[in-house]
Amino acid sequence: MFHPQTAFFLTGVLYIALPLTAWSILRRRHDGRSVALWCLGGGALGLGTSLIGLRDVAPNWMSFLLANLLIFASYPLRAMSLQRELGSPERLTLAWAAWLVPSGLYLVLLALTNTDPPRVILSAVENSLGAAVLAWLSWRMFRFKGYRSAAMLSAAYALFALSMMARGVVFVKDIQHLSTFSPGWPLTFAFVAAIIAALYGNLGYIGIALESAREVELARAMELSREQEKRKQVELHSSELSALLEERTQLLAHREEMLGVLAHEVRQPLNNASAALQSAAAVLGRVQDEQGALVRLQRANAVLMQVSASLDNALADAVLLDSPEPMDRQEVDIDTLIELVLADISPGERGRVQVVRSAAARTAEMNLSLMRLALRNLIVNALTYSPSDGEVTVQIHDMDKPLGVSIDVCDKGPGFQPELVGKLFSRGQRGTRSSQPGGHGLGLHIVKRVMQMHGGTASLGRNDPGQAVIMRLTLPHQLEA
Repeated sequence: MFHPQTAFFLTGVLYIALPLTAWSILRRRHDGRSVALWCLGGGALGLGTSLIGLRDVAPNWMSFLLANLLIFASYPLRAMSLQRELGSPERLTLAWAAWLVPSGLYLVLLALTNTDPPRVILSAVENSLGAAVLAWLSWRMFRFKGYRSAAMLSAAYALFALSMMARGVVFVKDIQHLSTFSPGWPLTFAFVAAIIAALYGNLGYIGIALESAREVELARAMELSREQEKRKQVELHSSELSALLEERTQLLAHREEMLGVLAHEVRQPLNNASAALQSAAAVLGRVQDEQGALVRLQRANAVLMQVSASLDNALADAVLLDSPEPMDRQEVDIDTLIELVLADISPGERGRVQVVRSAAARTAEMNLSLMRLALRNLIVNALTYSPSDGEVTVQIHDMDKPLGVSIDVCDKGPGFQPELVGKLFSRGQRGTRSSQPGGHGLGLHIVKRVMQMHGGTASLGRNDPGQAVIMRLTLPHQLEA
């Protein structure tokens, strides 16, 4: 049989136990003040309800006055907890008023009458209003934050508020026979609704705390992701700046090297040319030595041609070979290329160069200026490093694999040191077996770069000192797409 006082007592115990469970779960995982307010409110409701169930056992001041004051206090406490969850400020003045007004009315009724009906109706009104406020705050949280647990909490307290309103309406209609423990469906409905509110209300609050923690975690993860993206952008920007700085440093170093090349390659030959011209002027002053003047003028001309060649190499290395623009090619007669290269060589050395053609091809697609520079560098190197009376042979052959033309520059000079062969075409590498002063090692480096730009190769074909030293250029035909 349903016993109202036992139902009140057990409901109160449940309201005490569930907030304690929520406290043990959330106290280190969620906002401490919010959890404390919620659990204190739930505990106050449970203690007050249990004291009502102990009526006729506990003193009247406990089972009447203290019990209802605790129940009235439970709603403002839990409302402030939900306000904190919403991010709203705690309204302490309103909370105090929400507790003091019904408490004051209850004290007045307790002092004026010993009958239950007025106090029971006041309690029903206060419970229905308090539960409705909790349901409304929970619904706002569901609407604003999307917490499904808040919707569950709102539904639980809306049901409890409805049960209290139904009980109050029934009490008003039958006020003459009204008491706290009046049996009937209103009490049963209120008991069931209270159990549901105790269970799903506290579960809903725990769910709100967990969803809030997940939201905070997601916000932190997004912030961390943004920070990582910012850091990545900063690192990328720093890397780009470092690359630009490195490129600028290399360009400056290249510029300094070019200045050094020009200073070395131009100053000394110009001094030699100046000396040769001064000597020629002195000889011309003596008309009888015309042959000596001619020799000195030829020497000055050779020096000036050397200066011109040095400038060509320096400018090609600094500008043409590193240009982002595509290389201009055209069909060039191979014999014309050879004639232009020979014209670049001083007349005194030109007679040492022999050209042997065995190629059927008459033309090849190339950049005439760059190929002229590359072939001239090879021939000048061969003339410089071979004996002064030795011949330099330029051989032109057809190639089958791949289709194209190969040009060999052969001499009988001292060849290349074994330790130099592997880095022969590197910038700054130069031989040491010539009686002539060394340059800056741009000649063969430029030869290789020019041939790479043409899709061909520059290589050391043979290195037999005193017998045969062969430098080979391969120029493949450009196949139409």
